[in-house]
Amino acid sequence: MGTLNRVFVPLLIMALPIAAMLAYLTYYSYEKGRLPAAPQLNEPTAFGGTEWPVFRSDSSLRGAAEGNLPDRLALAWRLETEGAITSTPVAAAGTVFVGSMDGHLYAADLATGHLRWRFEANNAIQAAPLIADRTVYVGAESGTVYAIDAEDGAEIWTFSATGKILGSANTFLDTQTGKRRIVVGSYDNYLYCLDARDGQLIWKHQAGNYIHGAPAIADGAAIFGSCDGILYIVPLDDPQQTRTVDIEAYMASSPAVDQGIIYAGNYEGLFQAARMSDGQVLWQFRQDRVPFVSSPAVTEAYVLFGARNDTLYCLHRQTGAPAWTFETTGRIDSSPVVCGDRVIVGSDNGRLYMLDLTDGREVFSYTAGQPISGSAAIVDNTVLIGCQGGVLYAFREATPLNKTQ
Repeated sequence: MGTLNRVFVPLLIMALPIAAMLAYLTYYSYEKGRLPAAPQLNEPTAFGGTEWPVFRSDSSLRGAAEGNLPDRLALAWRLETEGAITSTPVAAAGTVFVGSMDGHLYAADLATGHLRWRFEANNAIQAAPLIADRTVYVGAESGTVYAIDAEDGAEIWTFSATGKILGSANTFLDTQTGKRRIVVGSYDNYLYCLDARDGQLIWKHQAGNYIHGAPAIADGAAIFGSCDGILYIVPLDDPQQTRTVDIEAYMASSPAVDQGIIYAGNYEGLFQAARMSDGQVLWQFRQDRVPFVSSPAVTEAYVLFGARNDTLYCLHRQTGAPAWTFETTGRIDSSPVVCGDRVIVGSDNGRLYMLDLTDGREVFSYTAGQPISGSAAIVDNTVLIGCQGGVLYAFREATPLNKTQ
């Protein structure tokens, strides 16, 4: 027995720790299977296409961006100018362009905000620039249209209207010649069509009063509103065949066009949808004596626009019935931009808002401190917008190391 004990006891002493370790490993493996997997770092959110070449993103002025905005944004950089910015920025090929009331067009690196060049115009620039074929086109309050080399800021040509230009130019390719054309409206009551290469006048069409906003281009026509209370539908290949739609009062905003329907608001609180083909009004929404200066954004389900009663309206696109409203403490001349299930819009209260598209809930806001009357551009995972304090802001997705202010 003594010999057995001398053999068994040491073996038992050695086996106990091994058994305990095996039991622990079995338990750990079981518990690990029950626990949730370790969190993975989120992939950066992708939003915005490779360019935003014109006011409201595309030639039909729908105010829509690709992708989905993140829930939170952080300031990436800011560019200061010497005057208020009411111009909407545009961007292409890694460069952002914006006009300033100091009479200059600014070109900055989209990634860093570093100033590349500054072009001196002969008056303030409120209009959004237009980018096409490595050329920037922009109108000034003097009535001068400039064509500027996008690479170095050199002047290519100028064209002089006889009234100020406050709205963006737009562009199309002539179906007969294949040449690029530029269309722009003026306070001299004319919509001008110019040759993009040399600025020569191709044709002009007279409205009954000032043309304040930008013309949309869709289905072979330029569509714009005038202060005579009329929407004009001008065939690009035959302006003599122009059709009109009554919008009842002064129009300061730009129309949006989608699937043959024109969406537009006037200065007296009427917003309507009308068919391009025959001018038939499909529905109307009214807020008596509430100016609509903001241009609409159009999605598959909704139409959105701001008002000078401090409210952003979201209507059902098919019927014009209200879906929701969002109130700020300042008027909304800024035109909303939709990206995925989010809406970006500025207010004269100095704040930039990001809202949920489905219910208007505020998701994020940023205080610029000065009125925001221009609209945003969303390009290459960046939100760009200027304020009347003379600052152009660039926002990107907020990360743990780059928290929003």
